[in-house]
Amino acid sequence: MFGALGKTGKTRVLGIDPGLVRTGWAVIEPVGLRASVLGHGVITPPPDAPLAARLADGARALREVLAEFRPELVALEEIFTAPRHPRSALLMAHMRGALCLVLEEASLPILPLTATTVKQRLTSSGHASKEQIQRMVARLTDVDTTGRMRLDETDAIALALAALYQRSHPLARLTSGRPRLPLATSVTALRTTKPSGSQTL
Repeated sequence: MFGALGKTGKTRVLGIDPGLVRTGWAVIEPVGLRASVLGHGVITPPPDAPLAARLADGARALREVLAEFRPELVALEEIFTAPRHPRSALLMAHMRGALCLVLEEASLPILPLTATTVKQRLTSSGHASKEQIQRMVARLTDVDTTGRMRLDETDAIALALAALYQRSHPLARLTSGRPRLPLATSVTALRTTKPSGSQTL
């Protein structure tokens, strides 16, 4: 399902769902028609610490993730617009900026994705619910999203999946210039399509 971009034959992608209170992260690699989740977690700076200390804590935790998993591409959620809650977007922007600095220092390419784009990539609907995203993450990976996994982690996995699909999906060449098939449809197509002279996947 996912093509290969890295020198090792696999593209290791880090998905990040940034936030000042909680930052979800997940690292995945493509394996056949699915993706393997190598690690995931939530960065939670001390809520009672000064802003600068919370940003430093988030940056330090991200450096540890990079050192352990060594991703080749980072999918980072874009800042959302929230007219009714402008402070939430502003606080998220602080942490996102600190994380961007860490990623730039590590010379990692960043693919910014909006929440709507991720939903469209995975379900074909930009208004998909959290539960729909969880089901697609479970379908496309080897993780159980019905357990104690937080939504921040599920969202991070979804970001990484969307980045793999956008950057290396084998159907990308056929859909250039027009909307691509959602992941669910693409999985079905790849499993059922049988080109002349080849075997069904």
